[in-house]
Amino acid sequence: MKLTEEIGASRLAVVIPAYNAAATLSECVSALLRSERRPDEIILFDDGSTDDTVEIARAAGLRVVANGKSKQGPAVGRNVGAAATSAAIIAFVDADVAVWPEALGRLEAPIIAGEAVASFGCYDDRPRSRRVAALYANLRHHWVHRHGKSEAFTFWSGLGAIRRDVFSAQRGFDPRFAEPSIEDVELGIRIVESGGRIRLVTDALGTHCKDWGLVQLWRTDVLRRAIPWAQLMKDGRGRSDDLNVSRREQFAAVLAHCVWASGLAALVRPSLWPLPVAAIGGYVALNRQFFAFLFRSGGPRAGLAGIGLHWCYHLYASLAYVWVASGLSSIFDRLRPAEKSKWQDSAGPRPRVPDSDPSHPTRSRTPRR
Repeated sequence: MKLTEEIGASRLAVVIPAYNAAATLSECVSALLRSERRPDEIILFDDGSTDDTVEIARAAGLRVVANGKSKQGPAVGRNVGAAATSAAIIAFVDADVAVWPEALGRLEAPIIAGEAVASFGCYDDRPRSRRVAALYANLRHHWVHRHGKSEAFTFWSGLGAIRRDVFSAQRGFDPRFAEPSIEDVELGIRIVESGGRIRLVTDALGTHCKDWGLVQLWRTDVLRRAIPWAQLMKDGRGRSDDLNVSRREQFAAVLAHCVWASGLAALVRPSLWPLPVAAIGGYVALNRQFFAFLFRSGGPRAGLAGIGLHWCYHLYASLAYVWVASGLSSIFDRLRPAEKSKWQDSAGPRPRVPDSDPSHPTRSRTPRR
C-alpha cells in the first residue's frame, strides 16, 4: 500500500531518444505538452544529431542530455535519459510519435493502481504517411496491439511507461542492441520473468509520423525484428500465444507457404490447380478481418497492396525463425564475425541504471541468453 501511495503521488517523466529527428520532433513535443496528464519533466537524449534536433528541443523547454558519443542507439539513449530523472514513473515516447491527449494518463493509471509495473499503448489508425508501405506497417502494428491480450508478456518503448524502481532493478534496456530493434521486447520479457506484470492499454494511442519505405520496412522487419526475436525464442524466451507470435499467426505463415508451394506444384502438374486456389482462399479467409480493416482505413490501394505485403511478411518472418532455429545463422556469424549483432555478444555486463534513492535495494539480474 505504501509503495502504491508513493507512486500515486509521484512525478512522471518522459524520455525521448532522438537522432536527427527534426522532421517529427516538434509534433511529438507539442502533443506531449497538450496532454491531459502533463509530464512533470521531458528529457531528450541526443544521440549525436547533425540537424536541428537539439535546437528544437531546447526551444520547447526540454532538458537535453547526451553521453559524448554518436549513434549508440535508443537503448542507450533511454537508459541515459532515465538516469537523469528522479521521477518514480518514466514514460518512453519515440521522437516520431504524437501522443493523444489521454495517452499518458491511461498508461500511468494501471501503474498507480498497482495493477502493473509497466504499461504500453499502440499506434492509432491515422498514420501521417500515406505511402503504401507506411500505411501497411503502421496499420499492422495498430491491429496487432489492439487485438493483443491486456496481460502482456512484453513491452513497447514507442509509447510505454514503467516504474523507475523496476527499470533500475532490471538495469534498463540492453545497450548491446546498438540499433532500434527488440530491446523493448527483451526488457519486457525480463520483467515478466522476474514476476512483474505488464499491461497493454489499447486506448493509449499515438500517431506515428514516420514515413516508411518498402526496403526500409523489409530490412527492419527481418534484420531488426524477426531474426533477433527468433533468437530469443530459440533460447526459450519470447514464446507466447499473443501478438505476432501467436498460434494463429503461425498458422497464417503455414498457409502463406502453402500458396507458393501449391502454385509451383500446379505449374508442374496443371491438374493440381485447385490446390493454390484453396491455399489462397484459406489465407485470405484467415486474415479477412485484418484485410477488411486495411481497406477501411487505407482505401482500396492500401488494401490490395496490404494483402501482398502481409503475405510477404508471413513468408520472411517464418523463414527468419527457421534461419535461426536451424542454426544456419550461427554458421553465418562464424563465417562473417564482423557482422554479428552486438546484442548477441554476451561479453561484459550491462551498465546499471542508477535509482533515484542510493539506499534503495535493487535486484541485479542478467537475462538468460
